[in-house]
Amino acid sequence: MHAELDELAGLRTGRVRLAAFPSALATLVPLAAARVAAEHPGVELILCEAEPPDALSALRNNDVDVALVFEHGDPPQRDLRDTTMTPLLDEPLYMVTPADRAWDGPRAELATYADTRWIAGCERCREHLVAACGRAGFTPVVEFETDDYVAVQALVAAGLGVSLLPGLTLLANRHPGVRLDRIPGMRRQVAAAVYGKPPASQPAQVLLDALDATLSEPEWPS
Repeated sequence: MHAELDELAGLRTGRVRLAAFPSALATLVPLAAARVAAEHPGVELILCEAEPPDALSALRNNDVDVALVFEHGDPPQRDLRDTTMTPLLDEPLYMVTPADRAWDGPRAELATYADTRWIAGCERCREHLVAACGRAGFTPVVEFETDDYVAVQALVAAGLGVSLLPGLTLLANRHPGVRLDRIPGMRRQVAAAVYGKPPASQPAQVLLDALDATLSEPEWPS
């Protein structure tokens, strides 16, 4: 028992389970996981894909140790009781439009696309879009529904509509047939959640530190 405690104290061994949404798994997580493997080779990192509501449920059920989640609004829309949140990243949001199409209004204003078909995720996933368009004076007509950000860009490039995507999705994949226009004032907040009050377990803290260090690297896009 003493040997096992000594190993944990020195973090020669350990395990941390992470649930993360797809665009984080395609961008931030691999870099942070490589850092953990290099600096703490005895720590086992287990990854699974989950959208924020499912990731938080897994966290509360003790199926994962860390959950990467995002919020579009302030105050938070999700139940964050009994969790400790570590802010990681503010992602800008971009209008995604066909690269070869012109528009009558400003390309970075949602109201310009009031009479255009939209491509968006499931009803739960597009709540922020519907709310933002409502503030701009219209209800978006969503004719194509998909949560696959690669498919979204392909549909836009084909001229089948426009979309709104956060920065990590575009870092993970950028279709050459789309144009991106950053929407002023619209951002998505990404955070890491652990269950309970600080401090986090040592393996979980190693992962949190790796995520933070990765985002602090000069080559990480701002």
